[in-house]
Amino acid sequence: MTVLMYTISPRMAYHFSECVESHAFETYDKFIKARGEDLKKLPAPEVAVNYYTGGDLYLFDEFQTSRIPNTRRPKIENLYDVFLNIRDDEAEHCKTMKACQTHGNLRSPHSYSEDDDSDAALCNLEADCEGIVDCLKKSVTSSPAKLK
Repeated sequence: MTVLMYTISPRMAYHFSECVESHAFETYDKFIKARGEDLKKLPAPEVAVNYYTGGDLYLFDEFQTSRIPNTRRPKIENLYDVFLNIRDDEAEHCKTMKACQTHGNLRSPHSYSEDDDSDAALCNLEADCEGIVDCLKKSVTSSPAKLK
């Protein structure tokens, strides 16, 4: 569906993806708030520890479009931390999808200086979508995302 949308309007496809990422962020956030204390008692899976702390993290940084490289190194001590970091990843995806909607705003975070860092809102959409049809409608009628 996203590929079809992209052939019609890349901005529409990126906005739709932004809506999906926003929904994912909100879902993880609700889960963390509801089950946080239980999650803190459970160990983090080894695969999550390896993903967030080990190996070559260049690509982890490369796809964080709103942060300077090496500024996000999550701690992973328990299952709560895993879900918290997954939620935060969804927020980063929102920022990337928003950046993709405005020509010229998407660049490697490795090209920013330390003075360029701004901590934008985690995952705020200008217009929340109520289902696919509403998201499609708003993708076509809303103005492009404004970034610095």
